[in-house]
Amino acid sequence: MFSFLNSTFLLAGVAALIPLIIHLLSRRRRKVVEFSSLRHLKAMQRRQVRRLQLRQLLLLIIRMLIILMVVLAFARPTFREGGAGSHASVSAVIILDNSASMERYVKDGKLLDIALKRTRQLLENFGQSDRVCLLPLSRPDDNRPADFTSAAVALAQLEIVQPYAGAVGFSAALEAGADMLRESADLNREMYIVTDRQRRLLPEKAVLDASEVRLCFVDLPAEEIDNRGITAVSFGGQLIQPGHDFDLVAAVKNYGPRAVSDLIASCCIDDRRVSQVDFALNASGESTVRFTRSVLQTGFHSGYIEISDDSFLPDNRYYFSFHIPDQFNVLVISDDEAAGFVSLALVPEDEGQRYWSVKEAGPTDLTGVNIYDYDLLLLIGAPDLPDPYARRVASQVRRGTPLFVTYGGETDIQQFNAVYSSFTGVTYGRPVREDFTRSGYYSLQSADLDHPIFSVFNFEDGRMPEIKFYTLPELSVSSDARVLMYFTGDRPALVETIYGSGKVITFTGPIAPYYGDLVSHAFFVPLVARTAEYLVSDLSRFDLQLLTDQNISRSLSLTGSILDPIELHTPDSVIFFVTPDEQQGNLVVRAEPTDRPGIYHLRYRGQEIDRFAVNVNPDECELQSIDPDQFATALGASAFDVISSDSEMGRAVAGFRIGRELWHIFLWIALALLAVEMILGRGAKTTE
Repeated sequence: MFSFLNSTFLLAGVAALIPLIIHLLSRRRRKVVEFSSLRHLKAMQRRQVRRLQLRQLLLLIIRMLIILMVVLAFARPTFREGGAGSHASVSAVIILDNSASMERYVKDGKLLDIALKRTRQLLENFGQSDRVCLLPLSRPDDNRPADFTSAAVALAQLEIVQPYAGAVGFSAALEAGADMLRESADLNREMYIVTDRQRRLLPEKAVLDASEVRLCFVDLPAEEIDNRGITAVSFGGQLIQPGHDFDLVAAVKNYGPRAVSDLIASCCIDDRRVSQVDFALNASGESTVRFTRSVLQTGFHSGYIEISDDSFLPDNRYYFSFHIPDQFNVLVISDDEAAGFVSLALVPEDEGQRYWSVKEAGPTDLTGVNIYDYDLLLLIGAPDLPDPYARRVASQVRRGTPLFVTYGGETDIQQFNAVYSSFTGVTYGRPVREDFTRSGYYSLQSADLDHPIFSVFNFEDGRMPEIKFYTLPELSVSSDARVLMYFTGDRPALVETIYGSGKVITFTGPIAPYYGDLVSHAFFVPLVARTAEYLVSDLSRFDLQLLTDQNISRSLSLTGSILDPIELHTPDSVIFFVTPDEQQGNLVVRAEPTDRPGIYHLRYRGQEIDRFAVNVNPDECELQSIDPDQFATALGASAFDVISSDSEMGRAVAGFRIGRELWHIFLWIALALLAVEMILGRGAKTTE
């Protein structure tokens, strides 16, 4: 089949008429002059004129053909049925999977190394006129521009490809490659995918639907392996204090179809291996491994939990970090008599002073108080704050400072609903009754015993302690709030909400002794202390879900002007300089790059100001592959080829390329005609 790749150039073929038009416009009539009888001379003249006319006609035809041949050459005429060893020009996109799952080991070595070798062999089969775009996978929001280059440039790019430890933007790479190939004028438009074909890589839409792109999978020996990995680490919402034991729980998953036993999990904290336990996993099952340890000092701490090696190493180690402040500063704002009981519950003895520093202030005594200096805010009795301070409290909670709110007998429910309902999730319909009697009472009915506040309590048969509340307000709870504890009659007692970056706990009933016996019960002190511990546990920065494919921002506790750059120290001891930005009064720095799992440090003027852990996305640990036909169907490709892992790359690629471009033949014809025109034109003479 004969076709033109640049058919629009055929419109220029009209230019072939230019020599004819010039010839017609330049024709001159011969002037007849009668002379004496020269019969023999006239006969000879007629023969010469016919010869000159024939030469001029031939020159005219040659000049028109020269223009036509040049136009056809630019139109790139092509035979789709190319002969052996020849093919039309190629535009090719090579999508190379360098995600974390490619770090597994197979019998022939590391899978990524094999993929790089096969991609190199593929690039060596492109000619000088072919156009290639190499697209290694990276973060999904990485909008790097992609363009066609030569095979030599793509080979140079291949040499600097590094493994990427996060989940990747495979769909974005497919769409970019498909768009480039649709715009290409080459007869051979090819997309090569070099990947282990993880199920999670299936694209969300058929990017190759109704396109003439030739799809080819470069097969890799991605045999199924029995992989085990750590998917999460949890501190359980504990407040970690120096010298006190805390629990560290790791969730481990078996991705393989066979049960495994005699596995070992180790815990390392601050570069010291502190514990080791044995465990087993059922087929395709999950389990938890628990470590109970303690640290002796405040400040930054970090470590990792590690399990026995298998063929995929990146998910065998999970990093964590935490920070223990020297002291937690608590601000109690209240004009309710219950405030004193709450303060005493936090610091019942001198030893507690090491961890809690409590300051009390009334709603009208906040002029000299900077609420930004406190780690926890308590609004006991929901006091009526002046508008500037109410807005300041809401803003501080939105930025991440936790808040504990309690209802009081003197609480103005209209003011509460206007100011506090937006971040507590509680709306009051009627206040407590003042004409109550003590003949009847409410009590605690149930609690969410799996919540960190209550998980440390050992209630007998799950029953709550018998505590009397003689009157309760009527209220409703928003749909996005979580009720942690109920009074009898299914009335919400303890409600948790998230407001911005801050956690809010609300006790919906009155605490003062006049309304019940909560403050005199043994449950009151551990309830208040445990609630406060849960709220400030976030201040220990248990950043356990930071992943390599995320944009990570860190809020800094620095004060004053930042005069020197902040250093980001990566796990491989490379130092980058980052610049902080001010966001809602806080200094925030975007930590970049964080594409390697491990512990990262932020330093300012030689002092460590932050530490955080980054881990591999657990989604990368699902190593099961899917068949090429399923992959091609998801892509919307009507047909596809597979280059097997043991086939010779050059022969496989040449086998499905088609067409032969003829533009160079037409160009040579144009040059030959030009030479003939020069020879004929040099001997032509103008004859009147």
